[in-house]
Amino acid sequence: MKVVGKAGTVKGFDYATDLLAQFEFGGRIGDDSFPSVSPAQQAKFQADFVAQFRKVQDQLAKYKWLSPDSPLPPRVVSGPYQPASDFHVFVSEMYDLSRSLVPSWQGQRGWMEFPAHRVVVGEAAIAHELVHVLFPNGNRMLAEGLAVYLQQKLFSRLPVYPNYAQPLEEVVQSFLRTTFPDSPSDALWGIDLDGLESISTPDDLYVRVGTRPFIGGDPAKDSPPDPQQTKFVYAVAGSCVGFLLENPIEEDGILTESNFGALYKSTPLRPLERDSGAPDRWHRFYRGKNRQGKTTSYSFSDLGLLWKTYMHFVLFSGGKDEMPIPDGYRKMELVAKLYSKLKGIEGQVSAKPAAGGERGGEVSKSEIYRR
Repeated sequence: MKVVGKAGTVKGFDYATDLLAQFEFGGRIGDDSFPSVSPAQQAKFQADFVAQFRKVQDQLAKYKWLSPDSPLPPRVVSGPYQPASDFHVFVSEMYDLSRSLVPSWQGQRGWMEFPAHRVVVGEAAIAHELVHVLFPNGNRMLAEGLAVYLQQKLFSRLPVYPNYAQPLEEVVQSFLRTTFPDSPSDALWGIDLDGLESISTPDDLYVRVGTRPFIGGDPAKDSPPDPQQTKFVYAVAGSCVGFLLENPIEEDGILTESNFGALYKSTPLRPLERDSGAPDRWHRFYRGKNRQGKTTSYSFSDLGLLWKTYMHFVLFSGGKDEMPIPDGYRKMELVAKLYSKLKGIEGQVSAKPAAGGERGGEVSKSEIYRR
């Protein structure tokens, strides 16, 4: 048992205030049991778990989506049912992938599984799974997108699934250029984000790209998806969420952390219930007044176009290999306005002299964007 943090209290009831994590490192071959990792590796994993829990909790509290005093429902310590811990963490060679979101949907919030081979090499996606436990969601794209994004934001150097310390944009680009070598930019614009956003927990994430069959899985088949395809779909989800949270492209105060948090909370995870949320909720939460005082709002389709415009700028603009935005999208007002703005920002930064009158060094386009 490890104390990992504090829970809230409820007046008039006897609840625990400490959040406890129980760790089990059990391997098995036939009828024989053995520790799945060494004592030193067990100690390191537990220390990493506590450290990453606190950092994830702090970040969610900073966004004001989660009370720092009550990250989980308080654990009952009286009556007929008294759970021993808030987190029940298993490390075993029996697991191929880390899991905690699906167990939460099954009514076992706090149940977490980690493959022993990932723990041994320090590649366990602890923060990712902690986001699922602390802040789960009924919309699978949002749930996985936030977990992928925060894992990358808080622990960018840890080589964990799905991007293994690579920028998410690079994972997306690599898949598009490999899978669609003749038209990777057309494939980007052909990603069916609306379909991805409609998937509910606990169903697997998958996406269509143009007329191509499902990428990342097929809801009509039981066969496991191709790992490279799954990495791509998770990277798309994480990049989309990161775009919504870090986005400085417009000045109307609509794409904000608080609006994302309100939208995220509108589809809470309810055990054994599938509900990815009504499409019109995006219009309700991404709404505000522009500088002229006119009320404006974004649908998810609008936001998807903005994300694709940004991704096209980052992945396919500039240099001799520049690829144009497909004609069907290039003349859309949202797309044209944002692309022009990004090109302007790029020109301003590249022309800005550094100290001593020399031009600054090369700056990545994603860094330009986030400035």
